[in-house]
Amino acid sequence: MKKLILFVTFLIFTTAILISCSKKDQPGPVINPTPPSTETPLSATLFDELNETIARFDPLYLQIVYKDKRSKAEIIKEATRLVIAINQNPTSLVIQNALTDLYHFKNFADLQIASNTISKNSYELKKRILDNDNVLSVAKLNQLNEARNNFLKNKISTLAKATQRTSSGLWQDNAAWILDQFHYYSQVGNLEMGFDLDGATAGNECNESCCFEYKACQTNAVTNYRQHIVFWTVGGILSGTSAGFAAGTIIPLVGNFYGAAYGGWLAGTAGYVLAINTYMNDLNICVLNYKACILKKNGN
Repeated sequence: MKKLILFVTFLIFTTAILISCSKKDQPGPVINPTPPSTETPLSATLFDELNETIARFDPLYLQIVYKDKRSKAEIIKEATRLVIAINQNPTSLVIQNALTDLYHFKNFADLQIASNTISKNSYELKKRILDNDNVLSVAKLNQLNEARNNFLKNKISTLAKATQRTSSGLWQDNAAWILDQFHYYSQVGNLEMGFDLDGATAGNECNESCCFEYKACQTNAVTNYRQHIVFWTVGGILSGTSAGFAAGTIIPLVGNFYGAAYGGWLAGTAGYVLAINTYMNDLNICVLNYKACILKKNGN
């Protein structure tokens, strides 16, 4: 009897071991690894950082945030002169200080950091956008426009909420700055996307051919401007034809600018000055073409 009990115990123990081993040999459930989350190249952090940094060199930003009383054309003319000068004489403290004062940086080193940020981020974005292509496809161009639009919408929305907080007594020290930022991005949104200050689509629909042509011209100018921000601030400029200038665009000092400023010490700043200058000229051409269209339509 005792031997029988021992035998049964041995069988139970052996069976348990075999079951255990068979379970260890069985493959576990197949779990597909979660693919790494990859940001869309144009919605990445560096794209937002690029857009925030170029704002510091926008004449409209200087007018709204820093209360510069000069016209945009006057600001751009001065910026062009100083960028050319700094590339001709990069160690001049007089020119460095003039640039620092123009753009309201604490010191010239901070301005250089901002300019380098523009160049670095633009270079990375350019590689991601173009890949192995030489020009933007329609799909990539749409991606660029969508990313810029989303950036502006998010900025306006965030700053709008911040202004509400300031009115309720919070962040009083930054209230004026927040309001100025909100007004700046709202105006940029209005210029580039036809938005009112609250972010709603402006009610200025066209009902005749000259207006349609004018709107199309504006859209083309905005699209070119957005491309120029990425492509011109890295040090490798496109030709006027490939860049898509509006017909008849005239860029003041452009000859000197190409030869003496572009791609120099402040490549990011210089590229943006050229981009915003071209953008303003393109918009002016749109206005002139619209007026000419109206005159022709009226038989004049």
